[in-house]
Amino acid sequence: MERILLVEPNYKNKYPPIGLMKISTYYKSKGDFVQYHKGILPAMDVQSFDKIFITTLFTFDFDMCVETIRYYTIVAGHQKVFVGGIAATIMPERFEREVPGIQLLRGQLVSSNMIGYDDDVNIDILALDYDILWDIPYDSPAADSYFIYTSRGCPRHCSFCAVRILEPTFYECENVRGQIERVDERFGMKKSLLIMD
Repeated sequence: MERILLVEPNYKNKYPPIGLMKISTYYKSKGDFVQYHKGILPAMDVQSFDKIFITTLFTFDFDMCVETIRYYTIVAGHQKVFVGGIAATIMPERFEREVPGIQLLRGQLVSSNMIGYDDDVNIDILALDYDILWDIPYDSPAADSYFIYTSRGCPRHCSFCAVRILEPTFYECENVRGQIERVDERFGMKKSLLIMD
């Protein structure tokens, strides 16, 4: 059994870390221990984890993201730390310049091979693990919501838009009802419905 730490830098945001929630689902399905933390965890606690995944959100939080990444790579070592998310995908060169040797996960995590496993699971399409939100005291205003996709990507590829980098392939998702029913079965009914297209 592996011990997995999911980290979100301590920036303010209203949405929970959707990518980390999918990664949690993947590892829990393998029977691994998963813990979510916002910000900096004491070094003694960090050393007990086998892998650490750090998400990045907005580019204007770049400095805080770099500070968080540096801390975890110093404490745990570069080989244990994976960095992904929106900002890391949009400006990977800046992250690599600031923290040489980091393992960047660019774009969608469409295969578990990208993080060293042979089972080739498309982590990006897994259901979200809402249970990790109980791990931290931070209250995301939108946490009591269904996060639903009706499509991913965009067929237009406008030069000013980052969607073509983040989600390069356009496709329609399974029906909304099925997505909601799966959340209801595992985590109970949610207050709001947010379409993430």
